[in-house]
Amino acid sequence: MIATTVCFYLVLLAILMVFLSPSAEGCFILLACLLESPLCPFNTTALG
Repeated sequence: MIATTVCFYLVLLAILMVFLSPSAEGCFILLACLLESPLCPFNTTALG
């Protein structure tokens, strides 16, 4: 029980550190563009 809890918090801490790093924003933008998300800043509304 205690080992599971400690492991869960270590994984949570690792995920938090990844998203707080300076490169996390770049990874998010790249992932948004690869998934064709409307959050991608490089999407244009003009066709043609």
